[in-house]
Amino acid sequence: MNSFDAVVYLGLIVAVVTGFNAGLLRSAVTILAYLIAMPIAVWIMSLISPQIDGKLASPWAQNSLPFFGIAGATLGAVRVGLVAITLVLIFDQLVPSDRQPAFLTGSQLRPLLSEAGQMGFKSLPPDVAAYVDRIKKDRRI
Repeated sequence: MNSFDAVVYLGLIVAVVTGFNAGLLRSAVTILAYLIAMPIAVWIMSLISPQIDGKLASPWAQNSLPFFGIAGATLGAVRVGLVAITLVLIFDQLVPSDRQPAFLTGSQLRPLLSEAGQMGFKSLPPDVAAYVDRIKKDRRI
């Protein structure tokens, strides 16, 4: 593990802890996160509720704060993953291989993040990919 991996893991831990402490509603700052998290939370609660029905000692039956805390922690982890994927994709696409930063050298996460970024890049509309190619050509990258 190198410094890049350590920073990503540290960011992941911080995001999970702060997301858990903040809960779902504060973690869902953007409308997109809200639209993604709420249907997932409802679906999971529909799966869990029959199993906890009638168990008054269950923390899930008493209140749903732990559930929303866990959902918030999940959103925080997803945010860190997306930022790391974006960072690696920028270096993969726009920075020449001879000018790659030293903190990415030897990273264990870089191949995974790079693959995820490439999959996302391939799913972009053709005009966006052409725009990135045009930037690379104009800047001789």
